[in-house]
Amino acid sequence: MFSHYDDIMTVEDAMEALNIGRSKLYELLRNGQIKSFKLKGYRIPKAAVKDFVLTQARICQERYSELSED
Repeated sequence: MFSHYDDIMTVEDAMEALNIGRSKLYELLRNGQIKSFKLKGYRIPKAAVKDFVLTQARICQERYSELSED
């Protein structure tokens, strides 16, 4: 899924990979949901983007499980 991206992604790369807008990405970066560092702008490890996606999937799965138990 992310194989064609470099190990360190730019804001534009992350926006494209996650299919989200700039404002939403900056919100995720500011609140620490996606780990990053600043070096002439934000730099985002590809592993941090993968971790974010997996975390969101796990949250959705847990919510679905809770709903199906009711």
